[in-house]
Formats: sequence, C-alpha cells, structure tokens
Amino acid sequence: MLAGVVGLIGGIAIATFSSMFASIGFGVGGLLATLGLVIAGVVICFGLIWLLTGWGFLNGKGWARTLGMIFSILSLLGTIVVAASGSIGGIVGVVILILMLYYLFTPPVKTFFKNGPSPTSFSTKSSSIPRPSIPTSFANPMGGSSSSFGPGSSSTSSSNSTRFCTNCGATLSAGSNRCASCGKSD
Repeated sequence: MLAGVVGLIGGIAIATFSSMFASIGFGVGGLLATLGLVIAGVVICFGLIWLLTGWGFLNGKGWARTLGMIFSILSLLGTIVVAASGSIGGIVGVVILILMLYYLFTPPVKTFFKNGPSPTSFSTKSSSIPRPSIPTSFANPMGGSSSSFGPGSSSTSSSNSTRFCTNCGATLSAGSNRCASCGKSD
C-alpha cells in the first residue's frame, strides 16, 4: 500500500512538473509536457494497482498474492537494471524485492492466501478467559423470582445460570456440555 501511495504522489508530482515544460517554445515544450503526462499516467496507474494489491494482501485475497508476485518480479527486473549501474538505491531495492518474493512463497503465507484471514485473527476475544455466568434472577429481574442479594440468600447454583461457550460465546443449552454453534465441548 505504501508503494501505491508513493506512486500516486510521484505521478501527481511528475504531471505537475511536466506541465511547466509546456511554455517552452519551438514545439519542444509540448512534446516534453506530453511525455511527462504519459509517464505520470503510467506511474499513477501502477500506484492504483499497488493500492488495490495492498488491500487484497490485508484481506487474504489469492488474486492479490498473484498480482503482487507478478509486479514484484517486473519491479525486480527493472531494479536489477538500475542496480547494475552501481546505484545503492537499486541494490537495496533488489534486496527488498527478493525478500518480498521469498516471503510470498513461504508455506504460512500460501495458506493465508488460500484460506483468507481467520475470523478470530482480528478478534479481541480470548478463549482462555471464560465469560461470566449470569444468574437467571439478573437476566429477568421482573420475572417474580426471589433476589439472590442480601444476607441469608444462598448463592445461585450453576444449573440455574446461563452459561456461554468459551470458544465462540454462544449460549449453552441447559445440561449440555457441547456448544451447538461451534461444537467445542466445555
């Protein structure tokens, strides 16, 4: 996504800079301005593609991995040409692109893009912290049952309270040790 943002900013800068050449006389200015606008359009197009690919990366889309690999290989070829001239930036670019391609071929990344992000990967729920049981007297305070507050009141037994699955949070049915939603036993 960062490459996309840089591409958009660079494309706009190229278009702005090339428009200054239009005032040069003898027909050269118009040619330079047109060439600059074409280059700016290509850079902006690639910036939009990288933004779209970045969005696909975040959402685990398989097409984004494929598109990212294609554009990384094409970028690597261009960066090798720049690095061959002795440019330090080109050499650093080659290293970064090779690392990125290596990362896209690792098994966990392939699995992520095959299955997409898991619904719990962005969740703040922790399965190790059980949800509290709510006594039925709290769940229906107007239901006519006696309150379990104050001295002399006995605590509510676990069979008289609503229980929740520690995995998905669904309400467990009375007397059941297995969640009807996810199937995990409690």
